[in-house]
Amino acid sequence: MNSLLETPVTIYGREIKNRILFQPMEGCDAENGAVGELARRKYLRFAHAAPGIIWFEATAVTPEGRANPRQMFLNDSTKESFRSLISDIKRISFEEHGFSPVIIAQLTHSGRFSKPEGTPAPIVAYRNSLWEKGKLEQPYVIASDEYCAALPEKYARAAALASYAGFDGIDVKCCHGYLLDEFLSATQRPGRYGGSLENRTRLFFECIDSVKKSIPDNMFVTTRLNACDCFDYPFGFGVDEKNQIDLSETKIIIEQLRRRGIELINITLGNPYLIPHVNRPWNKGPEDGSVSLERIYEVTKSISQSFPDLKFAMSGLSYEGENAVSYASRIIRNSIASFAGFGRMTLAYPEFFRDSIEHGAPDPSKVCLKCGKCTELMRAGTVSGCAVRDSETYMPYYKKYVLK
Repeated sequence: MNSLLETPVTIYGREIKNRILFQPMEGCDAENGAVGELARRKYLRFAHAAPGIIWFEATAVTPEGRANPRQMFLNDSTKESFRSLISDIKRISFEEHGFSPVIIAQLTHSGRFSKPEGTPAPIVAYRNSLWEKGKLEQPYVIASDEYCAALPEKYARAAALASYAGFDGIDVKCCHGYLLDEFLSATQRPGRYGGSLENRTRLFFECIDSVKKSIPDNMFVTTRLNACDCFDYPFGFGVDEKNQIDLSETKIIIEQLRRRGIELINITLGNPYLIPHVNRPWNKGPEDGSVSLERIYEVTKSISQSFPDLKFAMSGLSYEGENAVSYASRIIRNSIASFAGFGRMTLAYPEFFRDSIEHGAPDPSKVCLKCGKCTELMRAGTVSGCAVRDSETYMPYYKKYVLK
């Protein structure tokens, strides 16, 4: 079973030692944008765990685009903290496992989900009555065409700093309702960035093209992409007028990415603020978690079958708990994806894959319980981690901020 997951695969001319991908999981624990103590602890635990790819958490490219004041922000004053951490991850992994993981920086602008300091309101692509339900009176700033035109250079600057820090690749994040993803559904927005698919993807592709020009040849560009927002038409991307998932525009976008030299795409769905069960199946969701996971499976399958020359990562696998490694082997065996993406499991039990190799299966007493406490911590405005399996570190925060 594990032999499939231990099979190397080549992307961008480099060999990835196994098929396990640690997904971006925000810890909300940066210190003035720099890597904080809890973040270092988390990522060094990842280094001991031997994944093939570590996909770093969302890192802002501009101060007004941060999802919270403790979100990572890569700039001149924080770059050394990233450089030190990346160096330590690669050193520890090489010393213990004989290889260093590929490490990807996820660059983002949080858009309507940002909590800007010193600016009047979150920046949005357009007004969306569904996404703003219950918050219609909250002020929003619609990003002007001029504001959008200035963003690619900010992504490029952050990407150049990521190169200095030692990252191997750059993710131009386009998912979960954040700014670049929101533009994909901006059918009613006028101007250069709304209306037609060409216009709605303009900012996304401009940021990708700008990043590609700013990094050296030994780095690559990728994206975590929402295949579908899963909201009723016309409030989200990737659905038709009958509110069925429609991947036709998604596949046009992926073809454009392929033509730009993108070889790896991390597929996801939904919106963690409004419909979290869609991309993060859990025990308390409005639908059975197995239904949510099957949706991710089928969407990823459809895309991978349409683009057999590309490599895809599938999300949501932590839901399978003690059976997650077996499930991951299945998606590799069935060519659903080239990489098995794990998020919450990495917070609860980062050694799950290593233990599976050494003992045949993960330890059931350590796996993610899909309880949602890591998200509850984030929504409560404090640091995020596993309050159950990593209770000594995170349960005090849970008691103080969630159970108050």
